[in-house]
Amino acid sequence: MSDSPVPVGPLSRGEYAARVVITILLVVLTLALWRMRDVLLIVFAGVLVGIILNALSHRIGRLTGLGHRMALAVATISLFGLLAGLFYFFGQEISSQLRELGARLPQAWADLTRIVADSGYQDQVNEQIKSSIPSGGTIISILSSLVSGISGSVTGLALAVMGGIYMAAQPGVYQQGVVLLAPKGRAQVANHAIGRAGFALRAWLKGQFISMTFTAVFITVGLTLIGVPTPVALGLIAGLCGFIPMIGPLVGAAVGLLVALTVDTHTFLMTVLLYLVVQQLAGSVIEPLIMQRTVKVPPALTLFGLLAIGALFGVVGVLLGGPILVSAYVLARELYVKDALGHPVTD
Repeated sequence: MSDSPVPVGPLSRGEYAARVVITILLVVLTLALWRMRDVLLIVFAGVLVGIILNALSHRIGRLTGLGHRMALAVATISLFGLLAGLFYFFGQEISSQLRELGARLPQAWADLTRIVADSGYQDQVNEQIKSSIPSGGTIISILSSLVSGISGSVTGLALAVMGGIYMAAQPGVYQQGVVLLAPKGRAQVANHAIGRAGFALRAWLKGQFISMTFTAVFITVGLTLIGVPTPVALGLIAGLCGFIPMIGPLVGAAVGLLVALTVDTHTFLMTVLLYLVVQQLAGSVIEPLIMQRTVKVPPALTLFGLLAIGALFGVVGVLLGGPILVSAYVLARELYVKDALGHPVTD
């Protein structure tokens, strides 16, 4: 029997027209999704909120025997009550230190440029500084964009929280709705892939929360002992920046080191040592212990993935880059590598 391919006859007018219509619809759908990319980010943020609330409600339900709706109500009220209490007790101190930090950063930047300019490569460094420091108009433009972005992010956050509460109230309904979009016969595969992605996101969020808390507490305590100004604000920034893989810890450390420069050389060197020790402990000890049962995205893929997400979605995309990468990695592994290509995949 010949293994040569069976010749395919020319397409009929109906088949050709159907393929053209499908191609046009796919192009239109792609363009529509691109125009709605900000909305998609809000939806994804809502999914993260829903995962957090759903996990808390399950834990409360197991402990108290309450039904899912009542446990979700208790979880939501408790979470927002805790956040309000923390803001009430520490908000004024944090706000004061953030204002002081904002006042110190220009002087810290000036000190840094002076030190670098006096390092022996004065001409080259001066040229780089002149070319890299933005003008006053550019700074005003950046600040205006930042304020506008923060305002939009607050609105998006409110929508994400409301959407997350609705998703947590009926998670099966929304998951089933997504599964119905899969082709016939692939519903079970799609359902399994979504389940694996949800498990990976829950584990990743739990690990990040513990790691961020560890970083914030130990950076705050360490900076207080060293004598660096605004230790609470710097610890909070270091903890929050830890949500962004690889890039975030560097940004959080850079702010703290700039402030330490305004004190003296000994304080600066002690601050460098503190950030190195705490971030090494968080990245090499705490996170591996917590995340040993979740997906491990390769470092190079994480770095280039964050750059791609930033190019597509901007700053907000980078903030959500970690969970986006985790979910995309798991879905690609389950739906494409494992199911479509048939390669064995170890969890």
